[in-house]
Amino acid sequence: MARYDRYGGLDDQIVEDLDIGFSGYNNKLRPDQLKQGVLAESLNGRMGLGGEWQVRKGIDLVAAPFAVGNFTVPFYVYANFTVTTANIARTDTTLTFTASSHGLTTSTLVSLAGLGTAGVDPNGNHIITVTDSNTFTITIAGLTGKPSGTATIGAPKIDEDANVQIYGSTSWSDPSSSTNTYVVCAGNAKAIAVKLSDGSTTDIAYPTGVKITSSVEMIQAFHKIFIFRDGAVALEWDGDFSGTPAFALVGNGDYTQPAKLDATGFTIVNGLATVTVSNTLAIGDTVVLTTVGGSSLAEASEYTVATRSSSAFTFYVDHADVSNQTDTEWTKKVSGGLGFIYMPAPKFGIIHQSRLVLPFDYVTSGSSGSATITNRGIRDEVIFSDILDTNTYDQIYGQFRLNAGSSDFIVGFLSFAEDKLVVFNRNSIHLISGGENPRTATSQVITGEVGCVARNTITQIGNNIMFLSDNGLYSVSFQDLYNLRGDDLPVSTNIENTVSRINKEHVANALGVYFENKYYLAVPLDNASKNTSIIVYNFLNKQWESVDSVNNSDWESHNLIVAGNGSERGVYVVNQQGGVHRLDSRTDDVDAVITQIGSAQKNITILGSATTRMFTAQSVDRKKWNNWDLHIQSSDSNESNATIQAITENIDDTINIGTILEYNGKLLEISEDVSLRGRFGNRRAYGLQFKLDTTQGRPKFRALKVAGAQTFRHSEKAD
Repeated sequence: MARYDRYGGLDDQIVEDLDIGFSGYNNKLRPDQLKQGVLAESLNGRMGLGGEWQVRKGIDLVAAPFAVGNFTVPFYVYANFTVTTANIARTDTTLTFTASSHGLTTSTLVSLAGLGTAGVDPNGNHIITVTDSNTFTITIAGLTGKPSGTATIGAPKIDEDANVQIYGSTSWSDPSSSTNTYVVCAGNAKAIAVKLSDGSTTDIAYPTGVKITSSVEMIQAFHKIFIFRDGAVALEWDGDFSGTPAFALVGNGDYTQPAKLDATGFTIVNGLATVTVSNTLAIGDTVVLTTVGGSSLAEASEYTVATRSSSAFTFYVDHADVSNQTDTEWTKKVSGGLGFIYMPAPKFGIIHQSRLVLPFDYVTSGSSGSATITNRGIRDEVIFSDILDTNTYDQIYGQFRLNAGSSDFIVGFLSFAEDKLVVFNRNSIHLISGGENPRTATSQVITGEVGCVARNTITQIGNNIMFLSDNGLYSVSFQDLYNLRGDDLPVSTNIENTVSRINKEHVANALGVYFENKYYLAVPLDNASKNTSIIVYNFLNKQWESVDSVNNSDWESHNLIVAGNGSERGVYVVNQQGGVHRLDSRTDDVDAVITQIGSAQKNITILGSATTRMFTAQSVDRKKWNNWDLHIQSSDSNESNATIQAITENIDDTINIGTILEYNGKLLEISEDVSLRGRFGNRRAYGLQFKLDTTQGRPKFRALKVAGAQTFRHSEKAD
């Protein structure tokens, strides 16, 4: 309300400015250029449908599947000592050891031996937490009971088969069942499948002698999981959890063209052909009739195996009935080009039109199990597998070269609408149409002005494809049935100051996924070499809403995976030094994470921050800012508190207003909303911003009004 019902020419007129709700943040424009409801900064926040800004939900730990591996310098060598079962207590997955004057310190790596299995084997290297001079604790993921035996505690042991970090991950679910979904993580000595419904784990062995020592890429293709090892023979697992699950090397070495199959019988009854022959064919294989014998089929005709047994296979054919023939000959499809090859040791791949599509950087030769991998020195070619056959590739008719003659190279793929494969090069984007038949497929350039820097940011969202480029996050739009067109400006234009902080030396590791109307972009900011931050875009508001981070320098995102069924479905983050976590999962203000293999779960308070636009009351004049009103509400689950600051410009100053606790007289109770009011004391400034830094809970920042008097309307200098 104004001070007077009318103002004279010499009166200082009261002016007000306010934001009722917030929709996103923008750090490209100056704070005084922002529109109502747009923040200048948002850290660890979300913009609700009601327009309030609120601290994000916490990250929750699903499983920490790997035990601590080899130790690093410095480490400590000391005499072994024993602790009997009577001096060992258990609470959930934590064992408490009592030993007089044990002399250990927190975060020491020790070896544990002599204990019996209790859900998992508790022995091995572990990081301890010291309670006092006589007790210490060890947390062991998967522990279901108190182990028996006498524990021997000593210096850490070198274990060549220990898993020291997670090198790759992917989701997996049985195509024939919707009951369970897993995240499969690749360590250096084995892979582990984590069931998302309960966090239980299953080991999946590697072939004898195989170790993984650098980052790999993994996908589910049909019912299999592939581990691509960039210049090494890929691994495959058939999804079978029975017995002792294990990966195997894919076919490798010189490809042997299939031998002819001499049939002892051939019939056609009601369009179903049956070939009696001892065979190793699979359903979906293509067979070729090489000798027609007494049949009336055409020589070189191709058919698809519908059913098979050890003594026969069948296919469907539009042909009159044929009585039994004994002199036909068959073979699997034979290459019409340079011959078939096995999977060419790729770095990554995708499924497209029932084929596996790979970069064609390498070729294998030699004998199976000890193949020679040859780098072709070509980085702009793709190769398609045979249909429904992930380990057969035609070097001529399944091969495409894109942008030949330039310095461009392939970064990633996306299987788009119908038969279209989008190929992202480093400096260009291409479209391959007709991918159901590589022999007749065609290619075209979508754009030569922008390319992709991080393949795992490529994400389809409706009719748009998002990807990270040198200039920020771009979108390619589906215009009509036949056309894809790149947008003129990056989607990230409004957060250029954030994008400029991305570490270009490590940007290739960036990740992107889409879930529930949000795009999550994990990136290395500033001097980080790993993805320490996640930038969130809200498609409902059409604005960026937050830069998320965990308040721990060891936290990083090695992979983002959308997985799960029903209530389990969400965005899962896998970090190299810990395990599998779910984003936006906890209702409190805590990130429950693992930041080091073998360590205990850490509960880290989320520190949210929101900085408003600069309020100027639509005037360039200097004002005397007088008072403020802040509407804030606590979450449904937590009491809340935050510090409040006002930042003025011309005159530049930071005003420490206080905390919610100080103004309210108590913490903001669960679900309570309150209007806080205060005065500035006529602070002189052109404009001012408010900054809220949360210290407890997940408060909702709903509205803000500031008021002051417009003054200094004469030509003399004001200090």
